Amino acid sequence: MLLNRLCSKSGAEVCVSTLPKRFKHVNAKHLAKKFYETLGVAENCEDETLRLAFVHLAKRFHPDSGTSEADAVRFSEIESAYREIRKIRSAQRDQETSSEVEEFDIKHTAPQHRRYLNFDIGVGTPSKRQQLHTIQRAQKAVENVMEHRLKKLQAEERNTLIGMDKQKAKDIKTRAGMDRLVEDLIQDAMNKGEFSDLPGMGKPLKFSSALNPYVDFVTHKLNQVLIDNGFTPEWIQLSKEIREETEELKKKLAEARNDVSEIPLTPKDKLIWHDKLEKFKTTTSQINNKIDKYNLVVPILQKQMLHISLDKLAEKALLVPPSKKINKYADTRHNVSKESMSHDLYDFISNIFSKKIT
Repeated sequence: MLLNRLCSKSGAEVCVSTLPKRFKHVNAKHLAKKFYETLGVAENCEDETLRLAFVHLAKRFHPDSGTSEADAVRFSEIESAYREIRKIRSAQRDQETSSEVEEFDIKHTAPQHRRYLNFDIGVGTPSKRQQLHTIQRAQKAVENVMEHRLKKLQAEERNTLIGMDKQKAKDIKTRAGMDRLVEDLIQDAMNKGEFSDLPGMGKPLKFSSALNPYVDFVTHKLNQVLIDNGFTPEWIQLSKEIREETEELKKKLAEARNDVSEIPLTPKDKLIWHDKLEKFKTTTSQINNKIDKYNLVVPILQKQMLHISLDKLAEKALLVPPSKKINKYADTRHNVSKESMSHDLYDFISNIFSKKIT
């Protein structure tokens, strides 16, 4: 009767430690069986299966779950059963561990415990420790994935506008701190009088109006030293020669233009103009060779030049009217006068012969 009364109580109210000593061994198994029945699992189930069963029942019967099966009393029984089973299993593991850790001779203990070198985690059979080892590896992998994602999010945040603003603000603070440090050092040096004996103290600064504001002082001085000693870069010298020779060629074309008549040219003027252009082809070829050499040595791509074209220069020169007025029809009129004179002479002789005959 006492056993039935004790067994009829809920798991939340009964604890194995409260039973009388003469019923403790018998009722412990009975209560443990009832706890397993409350959770709906077998007595030899794994710890993970037990936990999943408790979570499933808690979702069904928890008062705050919002389901139709929510029941505070039922949930209290489930929670008590789960806790008692955990206590029973923990006590069993402690008992097994204490029984296994007995001092024996090394000859007897070494072969028996050699299996614990594999999956060195937890207690129990090799299969249980292997399962615990697998679970631990999975949890570690999850932690590594989460840590990788956090680092990735932090890196993306640094690349966003907010992250760039933060980095810029940090750089400004660092630069301002360095400026303050340098200013403090300068002030300390001034207070110590380290700037009192400098050369040129109290005199106005030398300022050169030819100084390029976009060139630093060191580069300007180097260029000035080179120029004072007669050094000129090759590409600058070539540019000067090309420009001068091109202008000279244009002047010669303008002078040759005065030897022909206005446009359109007569056949005779075309021959004269063609002969003059043949003389300028050598000069044009020399200028173009210098342009090729200039394009190879010039350091700035935008400064490169194109070849000059003698035909285009000649066309521009012909568009300018000649300074000397040349009668393009002079030879034609001369020929006409000769023909008219011969014709008049023939008429005169024929008239004389006709008068004599009559």
